Amino acid sequence: MKLEIKIHAGSKTSEHRFELSAPVSTQPGETRADPSLTDPEPNHETINAEAEEISPGVYSILINGHSYEVQVSKRAGDPEGYTSPYVVNVGLNHYLVGIHDPRRRRYDVARLHDEGPQDIAAPMPGKIVKLLVSENQEVVRDQGLLVIEAMKMQNEIRAPRRGRVERVYAQEGSGVEAGFRLLRLV
Repeated sequence: MKLEIKIHAGSKTSEHRFELSAPVSTQPGETRADPSLTDPEPNHETINAEAEEISPGVYSILINGHSYEVQVSKRAGDPEGYTSPYVVNVGLNHYLVGIHDPRRRRYDVARLHDEGPQDIAAPMPGKIVKLLVSENQEVVRDQGLLVIEAMKMQNEIRAPRRGRVERVYAQEGSGVEAGFRLLRLV
């Protein structure tokens, strides 16, 4: 299975394409996924990974012999699919990770053209550092909307689709909780 992954860390974004190895049979009637990933670009690096869910949304992940505790949650207020990243916390580092299966491309492309109002919610608690847009401003997909600081890291919240900013609920310098409505796109 091939996956496209976008990772947002602060104001930086990286894109990766991974190929999961095919499932292997361990016993009659039982299959499991081989935990290796291959990044076809740029150097075809193979990553050996094992994951175990230790509590709901918390995973112990072993990658190439290094252990990580990872907390994963779905971003509030976003639809399913490529435009809706997960919030991934590894220690004090926060990432927005979007995972896309190219086999679902037709479905996702159709959803990108959806019209209508969409509330953008805070993915984590933090402080609004800077508003990058104003009401009635037209925005394009992946354009920065605002910057939120959480645990001394600044994260840029981006537009999930093109549209117009109908309403800005957040104010610079104010604190917000996860799920707080930041702005509304139409």
